[in-house]
Amino acid sequence: MLLSAQGKFGFYSHKEVLMAVPEYLLAIEEFELLKQRCNAEIERNEQELTRKYVAFLDGQQDFPEPILRKRQKELQQMVDNSVLFRDRLKVWLSQAKDSLLAPCNERVDIALAKVCERMGLAYAINSDEVMYRYVNPKYGEEITPLVLEEVLNPTVETVPTVVECAEDEAAEDANDELGAEEKRVDSAVEAVATDIVTGVATETQKVATDTVVIATDKEAVDSVRVATDIIE
Repeated sequence: MLLSAQGKFGFYSHKEVLMAVPEYLLAIEEFELLKQRCNAEIERNEQELTRKYVAFLDGQQDFPEPILRKRQKELQQMVDNSVLFRDRLKVWLSQAKDSLLAPCNERVDIALAKVCERMGLAYAINSDEVMYRYVNPKYGEEITPLVLEEVLNPTVETVPTVVECAEDEAAEDANDELGAEEKRVDSAVEAVATDIVTGVATETQKVATDTVVIATDKEAVDSVRVATDIIE
């Protein structure tokens, strides 16, 4: 009754689908390189610890008591640091692997969600983590092949076409008319402004010309008058 109320569910092998992702092998190769570097660093650290431990054993008979205790304390500190270093590298490697595989896992999750939505499934179970001895086919269905197909050949969702209604078209026409009217007003204003500027410029030029003419005529009359006075 509980299963009936919850609806149908799917179960799949996440590991199987994950390994089919094209980018999976590249991520694993990069992780293996990081792992090799970490192992080399751990080995180098352990070799240094072994060398100092052997040196301590060879000279402990000759060390004075204070020096012996100091060397024992230093050696124990090196052992503790070596263990801590190795544990931290393991944690870092685990985090690095999760980070490298994150895009692959995300791709699987997207494919899984699409399959479940198409089939109307309430949820999906990773069969790698939960082992069922029996699943009633009325409620549970194996969907690993479907998820694999979706990962390798993802479906493309079509974008629905937006149909404009008559009111939207009318509003758009009104906006176009308003824009055209604004352009006409702007043109009229620009024409008036041009006329004003042209008129002012013309009037200014006329005044300047008249001033020059008047000044020239006055200078000519004065010159004639001076010349006449000299002759007389």
